[in-house]
Amino acid sequence: MAAVISIANQKGGVGKTTLTMNLGFALADMGKRVLLVDIDPQFNLTFGLIGMRVLNHADRNVGTLMTRESEIDESLVRVRKNLDLIPSHLNLSAKEIEIINTYNRERRLEKALLPILPDYDYVLIDNPPSMGIFLVNSLTASDYVLIPLELSYFGVIGMQLMFNLMRMIREETNENLKLLGLVPNKFTKQTKVPKLRLKELKETYPDAPILTTIPRAIALEKAQSEGKSIFEFDGKSRAAKAFLKLAKEVVEVVEG
Repeated sequence: MAAVISIANQKGGVGKTTLTMNLGFALADMGKRVLLVDIDPQFNLTFGLIGMRVLNHADRNVGTLMTRESEIDESLVRVRKNLDLIPSHLNLSAKEIEIINTYNRERRLEKALLPILPDYDYVLIDNPPSMGIFLVNSLTASDYVLIPLELSYFGVIGMQLMFNLMRMIREETNENLKLLGLVPNKFTKQTKVPKLRLKELKETYPDAPILTTIPRAIALEKAQSEGKSIFEFDGKSRAAKAFLKLAKEVVEVVEG
């Protein structure tokens, strides 16, 4: 049965999509069967993986799946060996209104994914930077939360908001939701401030696992601009090594 992991932070620009894509590729390269779910109306993950083919999925995407207008098997897209995608679409924002007005709205994604969980080892969900019905559905369906953050004042505020939301979800819809870890992103070792903020983070939240830091890297930016994972663009880069190390940490936590 797959471990379902939400990659989430209510602050935008912290690297959720980049983390989802590259962690997915790293796990797939380790031989794990991985499903990526794009539940962000901006559909950056979908566009990065399948490009303009996103337009072909107006009637079979995560939104139509949650409104029961499509079946799970027809919504899956094969990206590469061991890596599949349930895409987002331009129409996802409109679907939000439909979902809000449906019965058991918080569990729409959970129920949609249930039939295929035995087919995968990991399900990674890329979430929007807002607290809405999509994020609530994602956390309700998940076993773990992975929080990417920048080591800035506003980055830490976003993380605290996620902690509050996780407490609410545990009380209301998913008592088994666990924090997998924090992933400091766009990390620069050459300056003192990120190092000091990382030290403060460890001291302030001693019970929150802090996983591998992902470096700020030109290779990552170039890979994104070409719609590639870091492993496809430069598998020997510092960023690629960091994502591979992160994948190993995730496997160690989930599988023991």
